[in-house]
Amino acid sequence: MRIRSRIAMVGGVPVAVAAVIAVAGGLLLARSERVYESAVLAGSVYRDVLAATAARIDYLQVAPADRAGRADRFEKMSQSAASELRQLDEAGSARTHRPEVERATGVLARYVDQMRSFIQVTAANDAAVADMGLHAATLMALTDRARERQHAANVDSLGSLTEADKRLRDSREVVDGAHELREAMLDLQRAEAQHVAALGFGSGLHGGGQPLTAGDFRIATDRLTATADRLQAVLGRTDPLVDRYPAKQAAARYAATVAGLQGAVADLRAADAERDAALNRFEAAARAAAGIAEASADDGGDAGPAGSLGERMLGEQVLRTLPVVRALVLTGTLGRQPDVTYLSSLLPTLRPALDGLYRAQTRTAAAQRALDSAQRAGAEAAAAIEALTARILMVKSTGYTAIQDEVVQLIAYAIQANDTEQETQNVAVVALRLGRRAADAVSVRDAEEADRIVADAGALLATVRELPMSPLLQDEVLAAIRNWRDSLRRTADGLRHLNQLLIAMDRDAGALVETARQLDETFREEAARIGELLTRILVIGATIGLLLAAGAASVVARSISRPVLRLQRQMTRLAEDPLAGPIDGTRRQDEFGAMARAAAFFIREIGLREQAARHAKDRADRALEDLRRTQADLIQAEKMASLGGLVAGVAHEINTPLGNALMGATHLQDRLTAIGRLAGEGNLRRSDFAEFHETADELARLMVLNLRQAGELVQSFKQVAADQTSGEGRQFLLKPYLEDLATSLSPSWRRAGHSLRVECPEDIEIDGYPGVLAQILTNLVMNSITHAYHEGQQGHLLIQVAAPEPDMVDLVYTDDGRGIAKPDLVRVFDPFFTTRRGSGSTGLGLHIVYNLVANRLGGRVAVDSPSGGGVRFTIRFPRRFATDNVSLAPAIPSPQEQ
Repeated sequence: MRIRSRIAMVGGVPVAVAAVIAVAGGLLLARSERVYESAVLAGSVYRDVLAATAARIDYLQVAPADRAGRADRFEKMSQSAASELRQLDEAGSARTHRPEVERATGVLARYVDQMRSFIQVTAANDAAVADMGLHAATLMALTDRARERQHAANVDSLGSLTEADKRLRDSREVVDGAHELREAMLDLQRAEAQHVAALGFGSGLHGGGQPLTAGDFRIATDRLTATADRLQAVLGRTDPLVDRYPAKQAAARYAATVAGLQGAVADLRAADAERDAALNRFEAAARAAAGIAEASADDGGDAGPAGSLGERMLGEQVLRTLPVVRALVLTGTLGRQPDVTYLSSLLPTLRPALDGLYRAQTRTAAAQRALDSAQRAGAEAAAAIEALTARILMVKSTGYTAIQDEVVQLIAYAIQANDTEQETQNVAVVALRLGRRAADAVSVRDAEEADRIVADAGALLATVRELPMSPLLQDEVLAAIRNWRDSLRRTADGLRHLNQLLIAMDRDAGALVETARQLDETFREEAARIGELLTRILVIGATIGLLLAAGAASVVARSISRPVLRLQRQMTRLAEDPLAGPIDGTRRQDEFGAMARAAAFFIREIGLREQAARHAKDRADRALEDLRRTQADLIQAEKMASLGGLVAGVAHEINTPLGNALMGATHLQDRLTAIGRLAGEGNLRRSDFAEFHETADELARLMVLNLRQAGELVQSFKQVAADQTSGEGRQFLLKPYLEDLATSLSPSWRRAGHSLRVECPEDIEIDGYPGVLAQILTNLVMNSITHAYHEGQQGHLLIQVAAPEPDMVDLVYTDDGRGIAKPDLVRVFDPFFTTRRGSGSTGLGLHIVYNLVANRLGGRVAVDSPSGGGVRFTIRFPRRFATDNVSLAPAIPSPQEQ
């Protein structure tokens, strides 16, 4: 049964009883008709007031869409009561009670006005609650959109981190392959030197060393070619310009020269054996010519008969010259001393042996030249591999360091993004809790609780203002929270006004009921004076009517209050535990069924959102822990990569002075050998010694100059490397440190054809972290080399330093390249902003510069690009680096400042 029908039943029972009483009174006593009419009017007033009060109570209980019918019923009952009071005032039997009737009429009019105000306030509250629902839905949608946007940013960041990690591993594999190729080349060079040393030049026919076998050389060359193949494969996979590093061709060329060297050594060894045999034959022939009987090594028989006395004398002279001939043949200068072989040419028996000596010497000289040519070819091929590996190490080690920096920045950005997503989740959870509290406060008309929720909404506003999210989205979220809070504040004011109206209306309703009751009792007393019987009938009838009405009202009220209380208890239990169980009464077809279905839907949605928020928070916590652990590992790897890059730079820079010093020392050693030989032979002249002294003095001066240059380079690189890897603070003069830094960066800007100049006063001293300054300038220089110039264009880079204030330093870095477009100036320091993403740039270089200047130097950085081209970075920082210096750095005038 509908609530309206139940209320109609409550009102219908007294009416039926009154009708019975009226009929009985009319039948029993016609005289009491007018008094009875007055009593009926008073009872009607009483019933209408009760009905109007019930309609008012029902007005609060039903849904906003159903309140119009309750308001119409109240108007109808109040108009009926007013009409009945007017009739009662006009009745003759009520003239003695006119003051009470007029007072009741005034109270009823005030009661109607209060109800109209009550309807207006309730309508305003309903509108505010509806606005709260809309704003809450908007807030949930905004927080979901913020969370989705942040999640998309996290996914992009994770993709960038994965790509950077892959490039990091590829760069490390290329650097390791270059080191392995160089080591294989050096091992093969040592094998060549050992193989050639086994010939034992200058120490007799045979040296003391042992030659290597062909298998030994095959193992070494196979290792070289296999290492080159692996390096070429890695370069082909990681570098689009792999043709610049022909590792396979260089290894194949060196392997070919090694094979040629083996053949040349074998030919020279065979020529030496032939030369020794020819010397033995010549000596045997000379002995035979001198008449000395001796078995011939080559003929294997007795010597022939001795010749004439003249031939024997010539043979004896030839025997005396045998040591000289042997020495000339071994040195390859037999043809340059014809007087030594003149006597041998006069003897016919010695001419064939002498011709054999000439042929053996010619073959040995040709084999020696072939060996020298093979050694030079091998040295050139080894130098090509050395230059190739040095170039690969220089380029890839620099790229490895840059990728390390990129990975660290990606990790830091991912950590901040996850924190933002977690805070956004918390905002959504807090907003849902505030919505539940607000719904509970409105349902029980608790204005004080609504005020406390308004205060909590203010705290939520402060939390959202601190979130590092998109400004436009943040403004929308703040506006939604403010609108929701304002609607709740209006609702709280309306609840207070509503409670005041309810108190006043209850008081007036009580007064009306009491007045109607008094009038009713008065008329009954008057009717009692008419007749005792009529009085009894009226009393009994009224009592029966009241009892029936009260019973019906009790039954109706119980049937209404029990479902409401049961729904309230279930809502309270589900607010504490959304999974406590379903809500009863959802299948009812009356107003309580509609309320139960709406409450069940609301609780189910809240539970699903809380569960989703809890799962998302757990995933974010696990991802944050993994990212922090990865960040620690990558920071340590970055330090080691930076040290490796510096070592490669040192090797490249000191190669030229050390090579010059080695060349001078080798030349001096050759000159010392020559002058020692002349001194040993007794042919040393004063002019030869003077020439040697002059040459030795010049060579010593050149060696000292080149070794001093190499020492200075090593010292400068040593200091810069220590600063970049240790991260410790110290006091240092700025100008020498900048010059050392420019030297350490020279492989990069010199290879690109640029120049780098440093202008700095001598007396500027810094107390802080030089490694941070080195990282900033390195990023600026590499940014200019990468972005500022076209291919083949020569540029001029400049670092200028000034001290405008005693405690501040201005460092200005400029280049004369193409400059930066005006729309891009406001974005150059943003993470991942780059104009060359297709060429491998990630957009983190200048973002790293900004973070180091602001967070480590405690300074400010500004960028400007004139219309004529070029770019200018101005960095102002305190001489003493400390966290409290951040506030000391003044603003730098610039069109764009970060």
